[in-house]
Amino acid sequence: MNRPGPHDAPRRDDLPFLRRRSRPKKVVTRQSAPAGPAAPVAAPAARAGLAPPTPAPSTGPAGWSSALDLSAPATPAASAAPLSPASAGQSLDLSTPPSPTAAAAGRTGSVTAAQQTGPAASRVPPAARAWSGTHTILTPRAPTVTLTRLQTGVGSLTFTAMCSDLVGDLRLGCAYQLRSGHTSTLLDADGAGSAPKGSPRPVITGKRDRHAQLSIDLRQCRQIERLIIFGYSPSATELSWGGALVVSTQGHAKIELPIDAAPSRGVCVFLSLYNVRGEFVLRSEMDAVSASVRDACLAYGFDRISWLDANTPVG
Repeated sequence: MNRPGPHDAPRRDDLPFLRRRSRPKKVVTRQSAPAGPAAPVAAPAARAGLAPPTPAPSTGPAGWSSALDLSAPATPAASAAPLSPASAGQSLDLSTPPSPTAAAAGRTGSVTAAQQTGPAASRVPPAARAWSGTHTILTPRAPTVTLTRLQTGVGSLTFTAMCSDLVGDLRLGCAYQLRSGHTSTLLDADGAGSAPKGSPRPVITGKRDRHAQLSIDLRQCRQIERLIIFGYSPSATELSWGGALVVSTQGHAKIELPIDAAPSRGVCVFLSLYNVRGEFVLRSEMDAVSASVRDACLAYGFDRISWLDANTPVG
């Protein structure tokens, strides 16, 4: 049987889609979604491809705008007054508001030292330290020194009155306050003593060899709140003040306080000690105006001590 080739085959009109090389598309009708807010028309520049189109704001339930939509234009009030660097840094400040003077200076970008407030205004120079193997002399221009935590908590802290016999019948005493609230004195009238009285582990002890001396047991340093060291005469004779009060630490650091006052029969407060965040701060006082031990204690706030007389506490 001879079959005609493609060149001499008869024309067929029953297969028209073969001439278009594609099947006719079927039209599918879908249910349209409920009409919502119309999307904004893109700008001509965006349609031309010169700029990215602005996205339509997303909507949530009941047509609410998304909380993270950043495309909303700023309000005229917000765009009219941009934040300055100074005001931007104070947006998280939870302290008291600055004074009008400081606020006005912040807007102009300049704050003087007298107008400055906050932590920057409370900055103070670093505290003077008594380093091991050195001598520190307390003077009216440099009256304080701070011991390190190691010097405060290791060994003992010794106060020695390095004075000659020409000074007179000089003895050392102290008034102290413990963290428990207990307040009393230690008077070296008989050359020995301890405080608190009757305690099996005294915090402060006193003795007298050639020079009067007081010592603090630093194993119990946390118990000490504050104290003062003073010189007096138990016989109430006139003292010719002179010499120095020497403070020694376990690490061989020495702090010297020159004793310089006019001769008197009263009490001279040499030095005060405060426990500040676990470190002892020593301050030169050299106050020789007190007429009695009681007056000296009251002058420095030790008002919870009962007295038998002007120089003798009850306990």
